[in-house]
Amino acid sequence: MTKRYLFANWKMNLTEDESVDLAKKFSEASKSLKNTTVGVAPATLNVSATKKAVGSNLLVGTQNVYYEEKGAFTGEISIPMLKAAGIDFTITGHSERRNIFGESNELVAKRTQKALDEGLTTIFCIGEKLDARESGKTNDILAGQIDALTSLLQKKNYDNLIIAYEPVWAIGTGKVATTKEIEETHAFIAKHWKDQTGYDCPPILYGGSVKPDNYAEIIKVPLVSGALVGGAALKADQFTKLMEISEE
Repeated sequence: MTKRYLFANWKMNLTEDESVDLAKKFSEASKSLKNTTVGVAPATLNVSATKKAVGSNLLVGTQNVYYEEKGAFTGEISIPMLKAAGIDFTITGHSERRNIFGESNELVAKRTQKALDEGLTTIFCIGEKLDARESGKTNDILAGQIDALTSLLQKKNYDNLIIAYEPVWAIGTGKVATTKEIEETHAFIAKHWKDQTGYDCPPILYGGSVKPDNYAEIIKVPLVSGALVGGAALKADQFTKLMEISEE
């Protein structure tokens, strides 16, 4: 069976105690998994306590990272800080970082490159807004996001990279891309990556209102290696069910 991934992005939710409690539940539920790697990304303040609570039983990461090691960069977090906290991965380029906080393709690429250069598993998020989807520009948007990164990377980086395709219009809206749309888009991402680099594309996750009632169909789609989960990852019963579906 192909290796699968489930990552929980808790965004700006949960206190330290709540994060630890939920992570412990995920950790216990994940012990029986054979083919699915599970990780959680708490708010930065809660990362260290969460990691200490679950140890190596569950991957713990952050929701963003900066490309400088130190300096006058108010509000950012560096690779040395993350490594000191014992974290396992980071997310870069989430649609909320791009669209709410204005992170450009180039900035996201630099964040991602630094994380990969330092050996950190990195979930690189890409995706389009509704107007791009409706005007037929999805592939153009995704190509621009991918090209900003591939222009910086060397082959040695790829083993630690995971791509997450997140249609912005499907995040937190209850809308989900059809399986046909997901299949076509993941196929484009894989082909474009290989065209640009000459190497096979890293695993591609889907993210966008993933829930137990739609994940069984999504995970069957070719080139879907798992999911980056938001809302459903805040509920132990729902995320645990996603783990079960992943193993089926």
